[in-house]
Amino acid sequence: MSIRRMAQEFDVTPMALYWHFKNRDEMRAALGDRIIDTVVAPDDAASAQDFIRRTLSALIDAMRRHPAAAELVPARILQCDNGRTITERVLARLISDGYSPAAAATVARSALQAAVTLVVTVPGAELTIPEEQRDETRRHKLADLLTLPDDRFPILKSLAPTLLRCDDQDEYFATGVDLFIDGVAGMRGR
Repeated sequence: MSIRRMAQEFDVTPMALYWHFKNRDEMRAALGDRIIDTVVAPDDAASAQDFIRRTLSALIDAMRRHPAAAELVPARILQCDNGRTITERVLARLISDGYSPAAAATVARSALQAAVTLVVTVPGAELTIPEEQRDETRRHKLADLLTLPDDRFPILKSLAPTLLRCDDQDEYFATGVDLFIDGVAGMRGR
């Protein structure tokens, strides 16, 4: 994320950011910490899977507010107090529910990566492309898919418009979380 993009994200001038931070790395760290600081983990009364589901959803919700900055979260999650607290709680819940410490660490790490991936790869969002070019990029992708041979890719071609857009982001995120939680449930006892 560039200084210019950060400034746009918060509707300020790039120079305004340097008033508060010494350099780009310090700004990126603060932005990642701020996103993590807004995450509120659920209470401990939930089952381990429900606890992970609600924590993952809370993390996704925090990153959805600033999707272009979601990539900053993994590097900062264990560097800020709230990130450490959430991670400790997730690990404790998994271990108390029968996951080995190694499996708990794998699940926690994978949950973070799944959340970031879901946020930065929303179909149609094209976060790496300037907003004014996104529609054109999506049109080109669709056109390319529609030129594929019918005999080899009939399903891909028929579903191309659906694969390249996300009409219901809430459903997209809920499905992603459900898929992850189902996988976590399958790892229990390992």
